[in-house]
Amino acid sequence: MEIAQLVQWLDQPETAAATLRGWGIGDLPRAHANLLAMSQSGLTLDLLAIICDQLVQHLPHCSDPDRALNNLERFLLASRSPLSLGGLLERDPEALPTLLTIFAASQHLSELLVRDPESFDLLRVTDGQPVAREVLVGELCAEVAALSDERAVMTALRRFKQRETLRIAFGDFVKKQRIETVVKQISFLADAICEAAVQAAFRKLSKDRGVPLRADRSPARFVVLALGKLGGVELNYSSDIDLVFLYDGEGQTDGERTTANVEFFDRLAKQVIKLLTETTELGVAYRVDMRLRPEGAQGPLVQSREAALHYYDVFGRTWERQAYVKARPLAGDIELGREFLSQLEPWIYRRYLTLADITGIKALKRRIEHRAEREGGDTRDVKTGHGGIRDIEFVIQFLQLLNGGDLPQIRVPGTLDAIAQLEQAGCLTWQERSLLEENYAFLRKVEHRLQIMFDLQTHTLPASEDELRKLAVRLGYGDAPPAEGTAKKNPLTAFLADFSQKTELNRKILNHLLHSAFGDDSHAEPEVDLILDPSPSEESIRQTLAKYGFQDVTPAYPNLM
Repeated sequence: MEIAQLVQWLDQPETAAATLRGWGIGDLPRAHANLLAMSQSGLTLDLLAIICDQLVQHLPHCSDPDRALNNLERFLLASRSPLSLGGLLERDPEALPTLLTIFAASQHLSELLVRDPESFDLLRVTDGQPVAREVLVGELCAEVAALSDERAVMTALRRFKQRETLRIAFGDFVKKQRIETVVKQISFLADAICEAAVQAAFRKLSKDRGVPLRADRSPARFVVLALGKLGGVELNYSSDIDLVFLYDGEGQTDGERTTANVEFFDRLAKQVIKLLTETTELGVAYRVDMRLRPEGAQGPLVQSREAALHYYDVFGRTWERQAYVKARPLAGDIELGREFLSQLEPWIYRRYLTLADITGIKALKRRIEHRAEREGGDTRDVKTGHGGIRDIEFVIQFLQLLNGGDLPQIRVPGTLDAIAQLEQAGCLTWQERSLLEENYAFLRKVEHRLQIMFDLQTHTLPASEDELRKLAVRLGYGDAPPAEGTAKKNPLTAFLADFSQKTELNRKILNHLLHSAFGDDSHAEPEVDLILDPSPSEESIRQTLAKYGFQDVTPAYPNLM
């Protein structure tokens, strides 16, 4: 672009209107204000003209050109030297399209870059490449070990998460890494942050109370187990994390302020949760869900290994066995976690099913089917909708629970790994495996694009057609050139067709798998399902108990349980 033309644009906004529309810009006054601010930032006009030439080439292909240009201006103004940044954009032809991709795809990531513009240099150096779990754990734990102040530890955990999330998203958006790589990296990041939090909390408590010892004076042990998506090493960008705290070894600490081990580890667990969940100027590290621990929300925050094993042996329900399909040691004494899960494995995967086991598994099957009928009506929900993510995950865990007693190879926590192992073991056909793998990866990618925009735990497709189109472009629709002799597909139309086709196909496959497992089981008493459901709806509680003449159903249910 000639400098004279650029000057005319800046002085007379109307002369740039047609060109800006060609860039895909909708808000012309704001786009002009963006360019004007960039020209006044210290950037020379010749560099701005070069950047405009690049914008001509790349903005029309962005999912949201207005958002991309606005965030580019903010990033430029926040940088230490706009002139140096302009020079980088001139020298490196990949730099600007990379920034525009991030700026259009995620306002959350844009804010992180604007807050710390130098983190873009780190992105370019790391190139979004995956990092081994032990490297992330070692790096963060070394950093946190040098900190004694609680607020400083919280800040370090949150900054590390933000920096590494940028790296992971770079690999996801720009380098087009497979969903398996992305979810594994998000999970490894959570591993590192949880381990650093455990170590920091232990140092603080042991300094005040001493080290917890057994009766034989050997150190007592503590472990954090991960369940859910973190347990399966398939975490989302904005997932809660499901944790269980266990310790091994009764006794007391060796400090001046002697404390029973159970009290020490209870304090430790509370401190870990505080480090992860307390809101700071950098937000929270993670939202923590402890409802999967023994006895649920009514149980103690931390239990001994022996107490937990006793609970599951005597009181454990089928849905808890299902949850433990995805369990793994996360932080603390990993060997203790492995020992506990090894002891629990015969309970999770029963070789011989009792009548109670079969009743529980049938109740689980009916709950999956009823939930699909109840929640599947929202076709915009990627997670709980008809043929969505939860449908696939629940049915795969159901098959693992049903067949795992005889087939040790299917006892794996990750959904994609489980699908592969179930096919190898003959529980799925090759076609079922292929379709479920492809469709699950597709749905998880959609979920990631929805969540990373504003770092929200959302699973619902936008209602607006324009926002849906932007989502389709962020997913890559419209990128590929059309086949010779055919017209280019509308990104929105192509995405909606794929989404509908894949979810319908998922439901057909999953219905077949459930029916094959136990056939029709529609005549079970509703009381059985109520007792075996970990979180029944208020409606199902009222419907089931109403016929018994209770004056107040609300307290009747917990009394019954």
